[in-house]
Amino acid sequence: MSLEKILKRVNDNAQAEIKRIILESEKKAADIKEKAQQEACQKAEALVKEIEKEANLEASRIITKARLQKKINLLKRKKELIDEVLTKAFEEEKLDEKKLIKKIVLKKGERQEQLEIERLKEELRPKLENYIAEVLKI
Repeated sequence: MSLEKILKRVNDNAQAEIKRIILESEKKAADIKEKAQQEACQKAEALVKEIEKEANLEASRIITKARLQKKINLLKRKKELIDEVLTKAFEEEKLDEKKLIKKIVLKKGERQEQLEIERLKEELRPKLENYIAEVLKI
């Protein structure tokens, strides 16, 4: 075999090996790229699910807070109305001008105390609130 044929054969073998290495490298690169894309999609989906979960929890917290604030405002308004009713009732009966006496029954007898109007209002408030709740069926 002549030197030219040997060089040509070596060159042909080298070219074939280069093509094989390039094809193999391109296949590996395509596989790596596809795997990376799949991992990225999975991570993106997981992140979207986590963000949706957090958003739903935050929305639930906001709704709960709004409902609670609504109830607080309603209770506050009810208290204001009860205060108004008690104040008007005391004004109409002119209880401010009268001395209110509370009779306390003891084992040894009875005792009387002067009752302050504000204290009486505070004692009447729960009873009045319960009565209103019964009448309104709430």
